[in-house]
Amino acid sequence: MRRNNSMTSLFSMSSFVRTYWAYAAALVVRGLELVGKLGLYMLAARVLGAHDAGLFFLCVTWVGLISTVARAGFEKAIMRHMAAELALGAADEARRALHRGIIATTSGGLAATALTLALATPLSTHVFGQPELGAHLAVSAAVILPQTLCIVIGHGLSGLNRGVASQFVQNGLWPVLTFLLVAAGIRSVDGMLLALAAANLAATLLGIGLITRHRPHDAVHPTAHAQERLPALWHTALPLGLVEVVQVSLNSIPLLVLGIFAVPAEVGAFSVANRISMLIWVVIISMGTIAAPSIASLHRRGDWPALRALNRRVRWLVALCGVPVAGAMMAFPAPLLHLIGPGFEVASGALMVMGIGQLINCLLPCQDVVLAMTGHGGILRWLNAGQLATCCILGAVLIPAYGMMGAAVLTALFIAQGAIGTMLMSRRLLPQAFRETDVRLA
Repeated sequence: MRRNNSMTSLFSMSSFVRTYWAYAAALVVRGLELVGKLGLYMLAARVLGAHDAGLFFLCVTWVGLISTVARAGFEKAIMRHMAAELALGAADEARRALHRGIIATTSGGLAATALTLALATPLSTHVFGQPELGAHLAVSAAVILPQTLCIVIGHGLSGLNRGVASQFVQNGLWPVLTFLLVAAGIRSVDGMLLALAAANLAATLLGIGLITRHRPHDAVHPTAHAQERLPALWHTALPLGLVEVVQVSLNSIPLLVLGIFAVPAEVGAFSVANRISMLIWVVIISMGTIAAPSIASLHRRGDWPALRALNRRVRWLVALCGVPVAGAMMAFPAPLLHLIGPGFEVASGALMVMGIGQLINCLLPCQDVVLAMTGHGGILRWLNAGQLATCCILGAVLIPAYGMMGAAVLTALFIAQGAIGTMLMSRRLLPQAFRETDVRLA
């Protein structure tokens, strides 16, 4: 008996070390992303100037929005289905989910590329009132398909429980490659957009290579008992796709609306401040991506004690790593913006306000991941619809009246709303993921 207890203790310790090593490695990869993105933003701001940097960031924002529409939630569905099927040893089903998702998102990426080419001139002329933006938007169409597939392949790696490799492919590699290409001498908006496309393509090819070489049996639990039957891939993707579109819309709307009412220099300054504040997501998404396949797997097997422990661990790790970063944004906004380039300090107040929203996000993190990986995508859809309503209603008032500060207040409000809403619904729908006593009551 003592020997069995000793072996169990050793196994638990080994599992503990592997888990925290994965989180640490993921943060290192996200640190690589941080260096690459900050370096890219600084170079773009210094090389292009505030006006052209504003055009560049508008193009990048559009690409992020349309690429999310093109993926239609299939990346999250792939991750959940692969992890859940592998939890039962169904490697063939996991492979089929990946292939179907890639076909669907490739079709979506091609359609989004064609749409961007068709809308480039009308958008730049009639929406943003900046005709010079049209040619850059047309060039940015080259980024859409590589970025779409890069993210999808990254989620496929996550579904194989290769969380660190997943984050390297979809988050860590392309910013560094883009930064290096720009540092090598690129000095135009179009050149930077093409460098971004090439970097995403390289990351996608690396991810495909890693998936091809992976052996699924490393991640399966063939003796596990299924708690539920998985729906069709598209059925899982549909609500998650709407959630993803709303989320990227929430991140894009303040900047795009500000682009209508403000000059490009102000848009560029706000865009830099917004991107700095969103670096909090470096921590939150890192932890969530590592935990997501395990959440799906544990929920499928009905292992509530392990799921509860994982959820608690993720929340504490995010708070530990993210709160100091949010505090720095609120305490030292001007020095942080000055690092990007002279003149961007005008967005100091905006960065401080957005830091408050991100602080709340750090204290109530990753419950959207818990809901998504346990089959509650429909609930996420309604929560996000509430955020979108807040964004549209208040955005129509705050941004025209207060410009950059209105956009910052709007951003902080819907970020806090999302964190609070997902935590409340997660506690209501999955009490077993928070308190042991609730398991007996459920």
